[in-house]
This record gives sequence, structure tokens and C-alpha cells, in this order.
Amino acid sequence: MPLGERSYDVHVGTFASDEVAERLDEALGEPSGVAVLVDEHVAAVSPRLSPLCAALQARLPRVQVLRLPRGESAKNLAAVERTCQWLAEQGYDRRSVIVGVGGGAATDHAGFAAAVYLRGIDFALCPTTLLAAVDASVGGKTGVDIAAGKNLVGAFHQPRVVVADLGFLATLPAREIAAGLAEVVKAGLIGDAELFANVESSAQAVLGPAELPAVVAAAVRVKIEVVTEDERESGRRAVLNFGHTLGHAIEAASGYELLHGEAVSLGMVAALALGEARGVTEPGLAARTRALLAKLCLPVDVQTRVSPEIVDRIEVDKKRRSDKVRFVFVPRPGAAALHDIPLLELKQQLLAARPAT
Repeated sequence: MPLGERSYDVHVGTFASDEVAERLDEALGEPSGVAVLVDEHVAAVSPRLSPLCAALQARLPRVQVLRLPRGESAKNLAAVERTCQWLAEQGYDRRSVIVGVGGGAATDHAGFAAAVYLRGIDFALCPTTLLAAVDASVGGKTGVDIAAGKNLVGAFHQPRVVVADLGFLATLPAREIAAGLAEVVKAGLIGDAELFANVESSAQAVLGPAELPAVVAAAVRVKIEVVTEDERESGRRAVLNFGHTLGHAIEAASGYELLHGEAVSLGMVAALALGEARGVTEPGLAARTRALLAKLCLPVDVQTRVSPEIVDRIEVDKKRRSDKVRFVFVPRPGAAALHDIPLLELKQQLLAARPAT
């Protein structure tokens, strides 16, 4: 990630524990201590965690492990407060670093805790889900949810390094893999037509051990290119939210029973349908994408899942600007466009453009 003095490497592959620890050690310099924040589910099911912690303890000082609540339960202010209290009790100072290990919720938690503890300490991430590897761990957006909506409290805080060991995916349920592929499809749609075409032509093959690293790397490159141009979302970075305006509303309305990637799948279907209705998106792209997402075992039944009550939640979307929402459209694969749409008009058109099941 080329961001001047905040630049960092993103490593993607299947690594031995010593390799992961070596990459972290090289990037973290000489910390006074290392706090490993790990999703409790990863700690319970992954055989790769204990060797990784042992490798870190062999290389770095004062390595201690704190287990975070599973999944979205870690993404709230109360959970972050507990982590900061623990960091203080263990004596971690400003030269200490956090290493976040887990899916998108855990990496968001780790990054936000690092951003606010002692007004900011360094951190690194080891994503263990496909979604976290291709999206959540890269780019420096950290944050938590509140009752009003998803990711409404957070900070921009770039990691020192990201090491995506795809070996962790071996214990990932098929549903979680599918959720990660939603973000891969998004990356292709907004910035890499070849990636979109490759996934479309060989949907399940992209999960093979030979193909997956290249697919993840391609999706990460899309995000790196966008973030490098607009780190703090003053302009173009908003294209990364394709499918998220409605997706976040659907996800929150489900009580987070829907996975993030599942909600984004529905949001992309709705956004493409709206784009076609407004003449922004090329005809047929919505149907193509819907067929691909269904093939990947992602939900596409927008008609049955989107209601006026859910659309009302867009009012608290981060991309709202007064009475308008900056909405992301995809005119064709590999391209994205931002349109400021009056809130009321957007809500009405999203409901009107819902594709039939």
C-alpha cells in the first residue's frame, strides 16, 4: 500500500507460522510488547493459531493473547472498552503493538482499539476469512457498530503490515467463503473487468488452491489502487461502497444474522437494478451479476428482503450528505461512478427498481 511514510506490505499466500511471524517481526520494528487480539472462534477451531502465537513469542517481546467475542459481537464500543482496559492492565505502552487475528469484525476491532488506545499505537493484521483478506484488513478503515447503524464510529488508522495466510480458510464454513466472494465480485465490478470475467466463467474453480491466491491478490490490488488515490474517502474511495448503502441497512435490519458479504450481495443486485432503471448501467449486467452471485450461493432475493422500513435506514448511512446520498453505480464491469441522489428519490427508486424473484 503506497502511502508515503504510512506505506505497508500486504502478503497473500499460504505460509508457515514462522513465515507469518517473520513478516510481522520485520514490519513491527522493536515494540515493547505485542498484544494478539484473536477472534475466540478462530482460537477454538483453527490449528494454525497456536503455532503462530508460539512463533511470535519466539521473535517478539511480551506476547500476550486476548480472545475477542466471536464475529460481530466484537464490533461495539463496549467490547473495545474491555480491550483497552485489558491493554492498560497488562502495561502496554505507546511502543506496544496490536496484532489482530480473525475475520473482518476482529480486524476492525483491533484496528480501532489501536487507533484510540493511548491516542494511537501501531498494529498489524492477520485476516483469517476470505472477506477480511480481500477487503476488511486493507485500507485503514477501522470501526464499530452502534444501535443506529453499522460502522458509524471509527477512525482511519493504517496497519504496519497485513499477512493474509490463506491456510486459515481450511476451517472456514462454506457460507463464510461465499460471503468473501461477494467482495471479490464487487472488486471486479468496480475496478477489474478481467477479475469479474474470470469469476463469472469459473465460479467454483477460483476457490482452488492454485487459483485462490491470485484471485485474492487481484481484489486487494483494486482496493490498494483506490485507497492510494483517496485514503480518507474525500472522493473516489467511496466507490468501494458499491452495494453497501443498501447492504448495510439490510445487514443491520437482520440483527446481523446475515453475513456482511450476503448483505452486500443483495445490495449489489439492487444497485445494478437501479442503475439499469436510471440508464446508468449497461442493460443485462444486473441479470449477469445476479446469476453469478446465485451460483456462488449468495442471496439475491432482493424483492423479498427489502422493505420501506429497511430502505429508511439509509438515512443514517455514512455517505449521506444533508438531504442527498452519494450512491455508487457500475456502468459496466471494471468501472464505477458516483452520483449524489436526493434521499427521498433514492429510497423511492430502490423500492421501485427491486428485481422480481
